[in-house]
Amino acid sequence: MSSIDLYPSSPRDALAKLYIGKSIRHVPTPAAVIDVAAVRRNCKRMLQACDKLGLSWRAHVKTHKTVEIAQLQVGADASRPVNLIVSTLAEAEFLLPMLKEHRDQGRRVNVLYGLPIARNALSRLAAIAQELGQGSVSVLLDDPSQVPVISDLHSLSGVVPHAHVKIDIGERRAGVEVQGDGFLELADAALDAHDRGKIRLSGLYSHAGHSYGGDSRAAAIKMMRAEMAAMLQGAGRLRSRASEKSAAKLPALVVSAGASPTALSVQNLITAAEEEEEEEEGGGGGGGRRRRRRRDRPRRGNNGLVVEIHAGVYPILDLQQLAAHSIDASRLSWGDIALTILAEVHSNYPGRGVNGSGEALIGAGGLALAREPCKAYGGMAMVTPWNRRGVAQPTCEVEHFRGWIVGRIAQEHGILTWRSGHSQAEFTQPQPDQDNMPKVGERVRLWPNHACIAGSQYGWYFVVDQDEAGREDVIVDIWIRARGW
Repeated sequence: MSSIDLYPSSPRDALAKLYIGKSIRHVPTPAAVIDVAAVRRNCKRMLQACDKLGLSWRAHVKTHKTVEIAQLQVGADASRPVNLIVSTLAEAEFLLPMLKEHRDQGRRVNVLYGLPIARNALSRLAAIAQELGQGSVSVLLDDPSQVPVISDLHSLSGVVPHAHVKIDIGERRAGVEVQGDGFLELADAALDAHDRGKIRLSGLYSHAGHSYGGDSRAAAIKMMRAEMAAMLQGAGRLRSRASEKSAAKLPALVVSAGASPTALSVQNLITAAEEEEEEEEGGGGGGGRRRRRRRDRPRRGNNGLVVEIHAGVYPILDLQQLAAHSIDASRLSWGDIALTILAEVHSNYPGRGVNGSGEALIGAGGLALAREPCKAYGGMAMVTPWNRRGVAQPTCEVEHFRGWIVGRIAQEHGILTWRSGHSQAEFTQPQPDQDNMPKVGERVRLWPNHACIAGSQYGWYFVVDQDEAGREDVIVDIWIRARGW
């Protein structure tokens, strides 16, 4: 049974009738608001970067869980495969009508289930595979005991699942190390199933979740290189083992790397390449023509591997991504964070805070914002300039933000506290006067630390469009999120 039956989604038509055309100033709070203009920019930049660098692309939908953002992630180019990653089977079931539509239009569709395969996923995954056809479903393997399980998927659905070996590059969350004996044990089991036609051993997959701890473009690029080096080593060991053990020929192996910081970091290469091109044949004098490279998609290296990039939070972004500094500020800054949480000020507490500063209570706590830390500061969210006269968009790094933050939270309460710019300055910098405190009854919009978790409690997003001058607060759409597992 599909989770859609067990976790029915929010009623879009009723919500649209209630709210489209109204201002977000008049919706119930707490509420999740998405700026579609920022989502469009973020998705377009990623697709353009993959095209220019000749990389294959796979979009993760776990952050937003919506049809609309998934559409922007895969783009409108009919020649581009629709490659997705889901963290829950509910996401795949929710997106199934969209995926069938793309398949019927002639686009190649493949959905990768983002957890190492378990037996309780088989019946639902088989149903998805039957709906989409051959080549449509991929799984991750990191334990030889999973190979008989995934072999049963072929028996249930008639579809040969693609399988990727999940590589652990140091995060210790899932995967096998490429240097260990466990890798060869897994490879032997997978190659046997590949020979028997039960699976198609397609490649290797890594996820550098610990790249969130990075603090520079150089750190993000270094992490991406480490991912690729590990998987290239693994691909070499897999091929060598295949030549020894396997009767069936392996396909061109896909090496799929990424997390949003490392995937975003590849965009740094675009700037360098564009500057290089500007100098070619023109010498900077403006008299020559610029020579452009051919940009085929996807590009295979001389070793016959297909390099694939994947990421999930990048369409929406959050303070964690801003604090990772994985990309130039021209491509990732405060205005590119698409998700904000709308909350109302319930109470004011003058003089209760540090050094006699004020505090305020908002109706958004741990369930509305998540209890996810950000390494750049000690709070749970930051208050945006929206609806606050005389407050401008920040231009500083996130570490040096000066303003109101959600400094403490309970389940349904958040406490706004004043941050002076960095932790060392908390007790020395001037505090705001009473006139600058958020007023009871006012609404604030908050940048959350982690968009994936902050969005999880909401059934839908109120969608606004910052490109609509004079109508930036008007709700233009309602985007429903998949629910359940």
